[in-house]
Amino acid sequence: MSQLVIYNQLKASLSSIKGIKTVGLWNNQFDNEKQENAFLYPCCFIEFNNSNFVDLTLGVQQYDSIITLHLGFESYKDEDTFILQLKQDVFKAVHTLQCGVSASKLLRVDERQNFDHDNVQDYQTDYKTTIKDADASPSNRTQTASLTLVPTIHA
Repeated sequence: MSQLVIYNQLKASLSSIKGIKTVGLWNNQFDNEKQENAFLYPCCFIEFNNSNFVDLTLGVQQYDSIITLHLGFESYKDEDTFILQLKQDVFKAVHTLQCGVSASKLLRVDERQNFDHDNVQDYQTDYKTTIKDADASPSNRTQTASLTLVPTIHA
């Protein structure tokens, strides 16, 4: 459930940035653009990469998540610096964003560029957060037997 909360809050924050026309869940849209539903540029897609799952207790797990934002920009100019301003606007909207009570603040940890697409720039920025995820289903809870001790006094 935590990823859904994070996704919804990120989508709302990114959608409010002037200039971004499409926000969605990452599905390798740039490589599969001919098979995908059409979307408008500039766009930002959200990708979840999770690791280091640790059981805390009673169905609660904690794990690190790297959330990669794919900022896509289509341009036919030789040099187009608008993407640099848009990338900075995304940083301002996302860095230190607190998404719910079960995740730490999002902190930028890495950034790279991918130019392997025709006339599309893909700026990938990684944000790290730690998430606590609880399974609320009662079937996953272990029941502990109640033990009552009655003292016996010997005379």
